[in-house]
Amino acid sequence: MEESEKIICVDLDGTLIRSDLSWNSTEKFAKKCFFNIFKLIFWYFKGVPYLKYRVAEKIEIAPSSLPYNSEFLSYLVQKKSEGSRIYLATGSTEKYAKKIADYLQIFDGVFASDLETNLVGKNKARKLAKLFPNGFTYAGNSADDVYVWEKSSKKILVNPSKKAKKTMRFEKYTLYES
Repeated sequence: MEESEKIICVDLDGTLIRSDLSWNSTEKFAKKCFFNIFKLIFWYFKGVPYLKYRVAEKIEIAPSSLPYNSEFLSYLVQKKSEGSRIYLATGSTEKYAKKIADYLQIFDGVFASDLETNLVGKNKARKLAKLFPNGFTYAGNSADDVYVWEKSSKKILVNPSKKAKKTMRFEKYTLYES
């Protein structure tokens, strides 16, 4: 197994799980009280990372009840048993990412959005390329992940959006769809 295949970085929203934690928790927060909509607007103007962080302070998640992509999760468990190092790399907040990582117990590390950085797209691509200069495998699902796939040695598309699939049509990748 090549070094780049021993390091697998996995997106959370839409890839490991079939939903988007940031969106779902924001929606849940907005529905709690009409005036929360104004808080969301205020937080948004302070930046997306700030908005995600503040919502995560107010809304708890239950990792055991999330809609995991079971086929892909089984693949990750197998890769882990074969000696791969697996990292959760997500635009969701550190709070949510660490809870999920603690629950699943297959990740060697977690990279997530914090108060300053929204870890998506180019931000995620730069971080992972810097951390793994000898290469890595990346599993994602959206057009934002194209920037990361450009830096990765091996590409895995998990239930990709039409735009992601179209963008990657000339690339070699492994596909998980369910």
